[in-house]
Amino acid sequence: MLEGKVAIVTGGATGIGAATSKLLAANGAHVVVTSEQPVADIQAFADRIEGGRASALSCDVTDPGAVAALVAAVEQAQGRVDILVNCAGLCFFGSVEEMEAAKVAKMFAVNVTGPISLIGAVLPIMRRQGGGAIVNVASGAAELGVEGLAAYAASKAALRQFTRTIVPELKRSGIRINSVGPGSVRTPMLGYVSDELTPEQQAGMARREAGTVSPYGNAIMEPGDIADVILFLVSDQARGLQGSFVLADQGVSSTMKPPAAAN
Repeated sequence: MLEGKVAIVTGGATGIGAATSKLLAANGAHVVVTSEQPVADIQAFADRIEGGRASALSCDVTDPGAVAALVAAVEQAQGRVDILVNCAGLCFFGSVEEMEAAKVAKMFAVNVTGPISLIGAVLPIMRRQGGGAIVNVASGAAELGVEGLAAYAASKAALRQFTRTIVPELKRSGIRINSVGPGSVRTPMLGYVSDELTPEQQAGMARREAGTVSPYGNAIMEPGDIADVILFLVSDQARGLQGSFVLADQGVSSTMKPPAAAN
């Protein structure tokens, strides 16, 4: 499906990014796995991808210079960039009153500014090639209100809107850009957020999950569920999608009930 194509996956060694790296490689792409982890750790992950169709580069997506160097290195080594998956993300849990400005700035730097920098760096290459596919991993939180995630949701909503608004700039380029909004996925990020919850908040989330309706009876998905959506979005089968937001939350947001009114 993706033979001969070169893909960059940020946050590509853990969670949804890791599942995506494996799946794109399994479908024929050469995947450049990037993360801010030490390059030896990223390379160890890349080496485990079957077929040897993966390489590793370390990059802090909040550093425009590092982003430019990353994309230049990929073009020099592989000769092209066909796919970009912006999967690197950061989430801090807390109310607006509790949230430190530095944490908010960091979330926006990773979740919004980083993807914008990467897209800006790969677009000239994709234009010269006559096409490419970009997927931004936003969040289902951009669609609904979840207590304690207002700042995170705002960053992901910004990424979603950027995806939609950049479309006119890509006319007649052959470049497609779409976003996906995962619901609750079993990843290190979800575990981190859960650790930040108070016992009362944990109980509330447990009640909310127990009350959700999913075809599979479980509101928690696996990273591979989202990787499957991303594979579709970067493939030629998704040619009709441009600037779209694919909400992949098993329909949970459609069945969530509003909080009971106070007596």
